[in-house]
Amino acid sequence: MSNPRVIVRALCAAALVLVVSSPAIAASVQATAAKVVLPAAVDAAFKKAYPKAVIKNVSKETEDGKTVYEVESTDNGLARDLVYLPDGTVLSYEEVITVASLPAAVTAAIKARYPKATISVAEKAFSNGVMNYEVVLKGADVTEVELTPEGKWISPAIKKSLA
Repeated sequence: MSNPRVIVRALCAAALVLVVSSPAIAASVQATAAKVVLPAAVDAAFKKAYPKAVIKNVSKETEDGKTVYEVESTDNGLARDLVYLPDGTVLSYEEVITVASLPAAVTAAIKARYPKATISVAEKAFSNGVMNYEVVLKGADVTEVELTPEGKWISPAIKKSLA
């Protein structure tokens, strides 16, 4: 049989090595992941469209077999996430907006369906050439809804009665 003290000391030494080296390993992985450089066309398109925005994070991803760049930013305290092709074309974006800047039709549709609800977060979402609004609600039987600028429901869908 092995000496229990030797085993305990070996386990303690191994644990100490892991604890001491973990921050260095994590920093190395984080530095590698954080070092994405935007293509010049994406950088120029972003700076032209949002000259006062601050880039918080950039990531390079593959969507539907295409390389894309996601840019997370803030502009006047509001968050904005954009997805670009390498040539600077915007594929999609989501940006937080003030509740007051929601189209009246969107606000009216929400109030009609959820009269007791309050809007806590509003976002403008653009994808596949279509603009919609995503809204987080408090005091409703759903937490998030999506509508067109004209106030038509995307989600949750209107339930049709079986008459």
